[in-house]
Amino acid sequence: MILQVRVKFPSDYPVIYKTIRLDNSLTVQEAILAIGQAINVTPASDLGLYLPDDPKHLTDTELLSSFESFSDAQYIELKSKKSSKNKDSCCTIM
Repeated sequence: MILQVRVKFPSDYPVIYKTIRLDNSLTVQEAILAIGQAINVTPASDLGLYLPDDPKHLTDTELLSSFESFSDAQYIELKSKKSSKNKDSCCTIM
């Protein structure tokens, strides 16, 4: 199944918003790479996907389809695993 997500990027990225289609059979790490490819930016190695409704970083090796709350979420965040409380260093996927 294809998921359509709207991504909000931080000010130092080349775009502010972009809607991206992701296959839910991708792993979390593959989804992060696909988002980077969509805007021609190599994501930092410490980036992860974060569900604010279920406050946790998603495991890099799990499939997007394995997270029931992923498809139900209004948005997810792409942000540093090291600074999860720093809102200035994250991207929001709506």
